[in-house]
Amino acid sequence: MRKILLIFRNSILRNKLAIALVIAAAALMSFIFYGQFTADGVVYAEDQISLGVVDDDNSALSENLNDYFVNSLGMEVVSGSYDYLSTRLIDRQISAIIEVPRGFEGSAINGETQKLEITTLDDYANSAFIEAYINSYMRGVSVISQAADGSKDAFSKMLSAQKAPNTVSLAETNSQTDKRVKTADAYNLSMGFMLMVISGITVFISNQILVDRQLGTFDRMKCSSLRSSEYVVGISLFGVLCCTAANLLFNLFAYSVGEKMPVPIWLTLGANELFMIFSVGLAMLFALLMNDQRSLMTIGVGYATIGSMLGGAWFPIEPELGFVSSIAKIFPQYWLMDLLRKYPDDPDFNVLPNVCILALSAVLVYLVSAVIFTRKNS
Repeated sequence: MRKILLIFRNSILRNKLAIALVIAAAALMSFIFYGQFTADGVVYAEDQISLGVVDDDNSALSENLNDYFVNSLGMEVVSGSYDYLSTRLIDRQISAIIEVPRGFEGSAINGETQKLEITTLDDYANSAFIEAYINSYMRGVSVISQAADGSKDAFSKMLSAQKAPNTVSLAETNSQTDKRVKTADAYNLSMGFMLMVISGITVFISNQILVDRQLGTFDRMKCSSLRSSEYVVGISLFGVLCCTAANLLFNLFAYSVGEKMPVPIWLTLGANELFMIFSVGLAMLFALLMNDQRSLMTIGVGYATIGSMLGGAWFPIEPELGFVSSIAKIFPQYWLMDLLRKYPDDPDFNVLPNVCILALSAVLVYLVSAVIFTRKNS
């Protein structure tokens, strides 16, 4: 243990610039998050939202839904066929198309509400608002359905008596959705840059190991009481603690000033920590494979930038991208950002596969590094 701490202290003395960069990176990411979070303006731009409704049910419930959009939320409803409405959607004359399926009212009476299909283009703000409105309406319909207990007459009477079940105000929903979307966007943007910076900081660890190889530290280790495992653990400990410091400083700031944070702090800290452990192991692997500093810097900086981009650090990698989507799954950044992006929309999202892939990636890279280190030191 004493020799591990000696290597750890030596790493601190040799990498003071890396420590300064860790603090600067955490401060920069906090500044980016705060700037995005407190930016003026709102994500919704239109005062009135126009909707296209394809009503295949033509029931009292679908008529009540249209009344909810028009009279309770102040929207404009355009009826017609899907082909007609899709043309208007492409021309940006409406914000979304809502399809009311056949048997919509009958399913609601029986306590099995059908899902309404929503088609939008790239207007995420309006899509989020419309989905929130529909979810609110359907919760009210569900309450009426339970009270009616399968009786069509009772259902119709309660529906007509309550024109807009469980209505939420436009201003309230806009405000809540605005905060949620702004916070999630600000956090994901900051985390994307954090992943890149962390990957860049580990280049210092790679450089330390490479310099020790070039100066013959590996060879002298054979004749000393310092074991290879102590050397590896000491340097790894320095790298992990540096990355952990950046992780803690940024997340503690973000969760202290942010509202409606998208992911629980214990989950984001744990997932980030697994990625950072992987990054330190990858830095050691690069240092063992490269023989000169120029090659090491090229590989390290390339992974920090291109790897972050292909891994979806700044924008989601959709399955429609085909081959690029398959390549993205090689990078741990993809699984971390996939967790951060999907969990806010689905609290029941199963995080176990993402966490397991991050953990197994870290274990794999350390095992490969250990094999190469042992061979070079034998």
